Amino acid sequence: MEETIRKELYEKLENELASYKKELESLTAKEIIDKSYETVIKEEVIYLFYPESKEFDLDELKSLKNEKNSLDTLYQGWMDCDMNICELVEDSARDTVEDLARDFKEKQVKKKDKER
Repeated sequence: MEETIRKELYEKLENELASYKKELESLTAKEIIDKSYETVIKEEVIYLFYPESKEFDLDELKSLKNEKNSLDTLYQGWMDCDMNICELVEDSARDTVEDLARDFKEKQVKKKDKER
């Protein structure tokens, strides 16, 4: 029964995403771009409910499945969340730039050593 609920919820979320994307097709390019953040978050949140995932218990899955638009409910929950995605992006960018700077310095040292 639990596997069935997990599968049904995942399929429901996928169908809601497909419907959302179908609605995007009627929008202008600018409107679609403006909704790109929403699209990405909805695509990512679905994977939390992949049928093999055991992240949520059966009662949680049932309650989400009973929502009229589960995916939109999850997206609105994300939008109301106090977490700041910018901090995660900033940390990632900082790590990447630090790695690039370290590699650049190493190349400069090697270049100077070759010139000697």
